Amino acid sequence: MNTRVGPMVKSLVYLFPSSHYVLLSLFLFIGLELLFVIHNWLFLLFFIFLAILIIGIFLIRSEEGKQFHPTQTILPTLAALGFAALAIYLPLTAYLHIYFLLCVILFFYILKHGAKQAYPTWNMVISLAVLFAVIAPAIGWRFTLYTPVWTTLALIFPLISLVAFQTLLRYTKTPGEAGIIALSLGFTLAQVVWILQFLPLHFIVQAGLIVALYHIATQLVILVIERNISRRSIIEYSLVGIGAIVILATTAYWS
Repeated sequence: MNTRVGPMVKSLVYLFPSSHYVLLSLFLFIGLELLFVIHNWLFLLFFIFLAILIIGIFLIRSEEGKQFHPTQTILPTLAALGFAALAIYLPLTAYLHIYFLLCVILFFYILKHGAKQAYPTWNMVISLAVLFAVIAPAIGWRFTLYTPVWTTLALIFPLISLVAFQTLLRYTKTPGEAGIIALSLGFTLAQVVWILQFLPLHFIVQAGLIVALYHIATQLVILVIERNISRRSIIEYSLVGIGAIVILATTAYWS
């Protein structure tokens, strides 16, 4: 029995190299639970909770020393914001606690791998989940509260640009180059969101379509930056994206 316990303990130590990642993830879980238990001063508590979380993210990421860059705080911050905002649209059942638990696990891996410059694959995969979590509520406010379209676009544009910026920064030579590409991508996809407002599609489906288009665009941009673009790669990513869009469109409920 002892021979099995040893490797298990070592694997746990490797998984949790620093208690700070775990503590901040647990703080996220507690904060999400409290936000849906305490209804008085909800927005004030939310902003206080988010501010403390951002400070914690910055302090943890700064422990990397020279390897730390302030842009590494973008993805964890957007993840915390998106996870809390998306939970508003979920039914108040026992499954909500499971959702919070999944958010905490994903948040832990964002801190451990996704936010670091040395893990581009982790960042790319997690960025898609975070992008969905932040833009789905933004579109949902328009879908449920009939807010003006310009307010939705004013939220969508910086959210997509920030996610794209922290992703592309790993591949471009300068932050300025990544910023220009990210702003262009954010502006283009914001226009697509504007067009989708004229279609009777649920906001979850609209968010899925935007994430699919974002994935195609960022992959092609990375290939261009790395000078690996070819006709075959364009066709492959286009077919994957079109397939995802067709599945979403055909399985969606059109009201």
